[in-house]
Amino acid sequence: MPPRWALPLLLVMLAGCSGTTKSVRLHTGHGEPTILTPTSGDGAPVELDEDDFVEAVEALTQSVRPSPHPQDAARRLFEVGSRSGAYLYEPRVHRVIPLGPGAHLEGEPPTTEVELTRAYLRWCERSNKPGDCLRILVETSTVTGDGRYALAMALAQGVVWEEMMDAFKDLADPQAVMAAVLWTWTTYCILLAVPEPLSKGVAAVMTASLIAYVGVDTFWSLIVGFKRLVEEAEQATTFDELREAGERYGQVMGRNAARAFAMLATAAIGNTAAGLGAKVPKFPGASQAAVQAEAQLGIRLAAVADVGTVAVSAETVTIALAPNAVAMAAGGKGGGASAKTRPTGYKAWGSFSGFKKAMGPAGQDKQWHHIVEQTPGNVTRFGPQSLHNTENIIPLNKDLHTEVSALYSSIRHPITQSYTQTVRQWLSTQSYEAQREFGLLAIENVSKGLW
Repeated sequence: MPPRWALPLLLVMLAGCSGTTKSVRLHTGHGEPTILTPTSGDGAPVELDEDDFVEAVEALTQSVRPSPHPQDAARRLFEVGSRSGAYLYEPRVHRVIPLGPGAHLEGEPPTTEVELTRAYLRWCERSNKPGDCLRILVETSTVTGDGRYALAMALAQGVVWEEMMDAFKDLADPQAVMAAVLWTWTTYCILLAVPEPLSKGVAAVMTASLIAYVGVDTFWSLIVGFKRLVEEAEQATTFDELREAGERYGQVMGRNAARAFAMLATAAIGNTAAGLGAKVPKFPGASQAAVQAEAQLGIRLAAVADVGTVAVSAETVTIALAPNAVAMAAGGKGGGASAKTRPTGYKAWGSFSGFKKAMGPAGQDKQWHHIVEQTPGNVTRFGPQSLHNTENIIPLNKDLHTEVSALYSSIRHPITQSYTQTVRQWLSTQSYEAQREFGLLAIENVSKGLW
């Protein structure tokens, strides 16, 4: 088997990370970094309905133009080099040189590789997709290197794979799109599975968005699980062993995380960081993800494109981002308070007076503000603890708080499409998630003078 010399040497971190206290460090380039410690168990994958997922992926594929070389396209998307496949060793200069696409070493490949490749082609045929259905053999004649990981990932996706094929069924070449998604997904995981992984550009936006959708704990589990998948794929000598490795990783992912991963991978194909960031807030489940992004990461999902880099270690996710991307409850931008003044984890009270008694004053020249308002109707519909808690009540500058309250009491036809209802009346019949999303948008737009 041609040597896959680099990747196993790089997969040494995160082995024991599941038992550590994880934190998120936010760098905005102004002052000291903000440190958040999400409470273990608070974050969980956003629940995604099958129909919503299929519809979203189908819409995303309308702008996808799959490359005939999906593995190379994924490497260029994430700005990473090849770490697998066939290599030549040049003794004179002591260099290991990767062979280009279509180039092969002389001599016959090992029997295990040949048998694995035949089994892969038989699997494609049994799946009614004859030939190299995953485009694994574009750069090499056998299933080896990153191709093993891609095949294992395909086998890991289970029912989500069928849902994606349902979304792709009306495309001219659904297999080409599926291969593009698979290689994007696999290459991104490889990027995160190296020591001190640093993602930037599209990968950084994808990382922050994925954490928003699955939570910090699940995100770490995905990395640790993929590390195990790589090790098992390296050791596999049969298709069945590769299938078992993939299915084990599928259990680690779970259906909701796999759906979120698939949406992000599809949206990332051929995109830019700004383009991907603009798509994420429109995904199904974005309202829940926005809440989780603030609570677990301290960032606003609507500004995820402003994330510059994301570095992952065994204990910390370090995010460098523009100041306006920081959630108000985490960073102080637009009237927020430092995360250091908040209690650890999520806390809720049965009344606003109980909240104020526990939390104290909002701060100098600040007032406490409910993102989802504490109207009698909302108390009846959602319960007091869903309103009087550390994720729904934030400190705002007095002037900004007054302006936001005035907005809710006013009639704004461009917003509500009504000439008789106030913004508050129009909003009162909507879901908790919709009211929260609007509440965050209102704070942002009022602070910018747009509303």
